[in-house]
Amino acid sequence: MSYQPRLAEAGDDAVALRETSRHYLQTVAQSCGEEYDAPWAWNSFGLWIPPKDPSAAFEEMQWVFGDCTPDEPATVEILWKSWDDPAPAWYRMHIMETYSNRTRPAMRGTWANPATGLLELDDVVAVRPSIEGLPLSCTQTASPKFQPSPLRTAANPEELLPEVMMTQAEAELMISLYLHLESHRLGPLWTTIDAQAAATRDRLFDLISAAGSAGSRTDINITVAVRDTSVSQCPHHVFDPAPAFTDVDETRMVGLHEVAHAHKDGTVGLEEHGGEHLRAVLTCVALYGGSVHLATVPFDGAAVPVATESLYRVHYDWRCERVEDAEQRQIRNLNRMIATRAGDR
Repeated sequence: MSYQPRLAEAGDDAVALRETSRHYLQTVAQSCGEEYDAPWAWNSFGLWIPPKDPSAAFEEMQWVFGDCTPDEPATVEILWKSWDDPAPAWYRMHIMETYSNRTRPAMRGTWANPATGLLELDDVVAVRPSIEGLPLSCTQTASPKFQPSPLRTAANPEELLPEVMMTQAEAELMISLYLHLESHRLGPLWTTIDAQAAATRDRLFDLISAAGSAGSRTDINITVAVRDTSVSQCPHHVFDPAPAFTDVDETRMVGLHEVAHAHKDGTVGLEEHGGEHLRAVLTCVALYGGSVHLATVPFDGAAVPVATESLYRVHYDWRCERVEDAEQRQIRNLNRMIATRAGDR
């Protein structure tokens, strides 16, 4: 009986996800007349799945990442069970070096917190090379104690304002195109990105709802780092062409402007678009990257009658990160004022 690859399912641990991925790659290799091994998977498919046997995993790790050093790390996207994650999630990070322990093989990685840590291969599902130059991930971004990374540059206000409004139909098409592309790149693991992005979308939606319920009016500006993710010559799936705003010559910011206000019963209303439209655009932010800027005007009679601002970004890694709130903004403005005065002396 031939093996029928199943999709990765919510709640799968690292062991189950590795088995699903390995069976899929073995099937692909067989269909191409190739023998499945680490060199074929890494060079031809762009994906490495650590084997279950520690000694074999060590040998393959050395072949793929044995030359990594702190001065010449490998930039990768890694599906990894972090210490505080309930299940494996995708991170973009640097692999700095490998450890020569055949019984517990591991790598040392670094994130943008900045932080470094040990990644035991038992917790690693898959690794694929990443595009150089993209921002690394931060860990613990959902924690209330999370602090914005000092490696993140302050946002230009003009970059937070959408100029081209994305329709709901366009957003839904962009979602389909992205997930279709990932299904080609990752096989059955594409659902792990879908689930991670959905969780990020829900978190962004909750943040907007919380801001909307906290004041009389919340101005919402959303931008999406759109690009054409169409798969050419796919024999099984056909989609409409990507929207015109994905053209490489299109320089205007794409996204959505919305206004939320609180109702007396505690619910939040949207003034310009429906909830499903907003959720579709937020899903695009979660997949493609982008920003959500919130400015909330307090209720009449509030102790602090000024708008409260916060900025969240998805740095191309399907993970929402608070990069600035009212306190950070005040500090940044103060530093700019001090630097201006120092320059006038």
